[in-house]
Amino acid sequence: MIDSIEASEPKLVLELGSGSGSLCTAAATRWQDAKLVTVDVDRQVPRRLGAGHGLRKHQHSHFVQDVLDEALSDKIGLTLGTVDVAVCNPPYIRPKWRSDFGKILEGAGLSGTLASLHDAGADLLFLAQNLRLLRRNGKLGLILPDGLVTAEKFGRVRRALLRQHLIEQVVQLPRGVFKGTEAQTYLAVLSKAAGETDQVMLRQMGHNGRLSTAIEVPQDAAEKRLDYAFHARIHASKRAPNGHRQMTVREALTDVVRGTVCSSAIASFRTPVFHLGDFDVRSGDHAVRVVPKRFSLSDRAARLAAADARLALPGDILLARVGRCLEDRLALVVHGPCVISDCIFALRSTDEHRERLYRFFESEAGRRALATSAHGVAARFLSKTNLFEIQL
Repeated sequence: MIDSIEASEPKLVLELGSGSGSLCTAAATRWQDAKLVTVDVDRQVPRRLGAGHGLRKHQHSHFVQDVLDEALSDKIGLTLGTVDVAVCNPPYIRPKWRSDFGKILEGAGLSGTLASLHDAGADLLFLAQNLRLLRRNGKLGLILPDGLVTAEKFGRVRRALLRQHLIEQVVQLPRGVFKGTEAQTYLAVLSKAAGETDQVMLRQMGHNGRLSTAIEVPQDAAEKRLDYAFHARIHASKRAPNGHRQMTVREALTDVVRGTVCSSAIASFRTPVFHLGDFDVRSGDHAVRVVPKRFSLSDRAARLAAADARLALPGDILLARVGRCLEDRLALVVHGPCVISDCIFALRSTDEHRERLYRFFESEAGRRALATSAHGVAARFLSKTNLFEIQL
């Protein structure tokens, strides 16, 4: 992250939530003449930042403070809008809302970007606090979770950032890069108020630390999502020769049904409910995975079940909506209608497109499309919007 920030001789470098000191140590090594300020609420941090970190006392000031205090600048002796470089790896928690948070978001130009205040996690609040403290054209490098980068509910946040600041690059990091978690994370670098972002440079880091070739994404596409894997697949599908006309999943469907029976209610439901564990494993490129007969309902049983649940019908293609390996779960309804859980989508199409849809989702390209369209920090999920935009 430190190497990716283009700042030659910053005078003031800030890290909020400094933790064990990895970022601030790297920053001190690169910018040896800069004043370094770190802040963390943990009272044990000053001891950890002491010996062995190479932080010179005349260069480094540490404060034990709540990073999400609206009056933080006064408590650490900094004027808002004076920091040259800020680096940050925020905690991925959702603190209980308090009035300070609204003021922090407003001061960063992000008020009104959330449909619900409950969506404001520490990641977004740390981002906003850093923006308040940065000077115009100051650089911010931070680690972001999957939600802020890909989730639909943060689309207005991405729009505000793209229109108010220059987002220089977003690097998709490999899962497992941080010890103890498989969470999908990203490294982002932006220049505060340095102009509107017309194109965003996206890259992906492999497990060997190497970066992929960059792709540039226009603002409208970046507003939807900022992950390399998703946009790289879109770019590849546009270039790939194909005997079929390019079309989206939305164009191939007549309807999408999402189940309504939650997992806790499956055992007590009056009929068998097809759930995530009921998908068969792949057995070959040409084999068709079908829903077992035990889930099929008679006409009378189907009419009764339809009063309390959503049904998949013969010809529907079932996909998992949630789960770590959702791209591997696929089935065709053949024997009769069945009740599906709220973790499953039933895709309904005409005879003309059904086989093409099934074969696509069974293929490597289709599984990759589902995997890159899904998002989530730990348990991943696939939204209807992202499903619809997949290109066949």
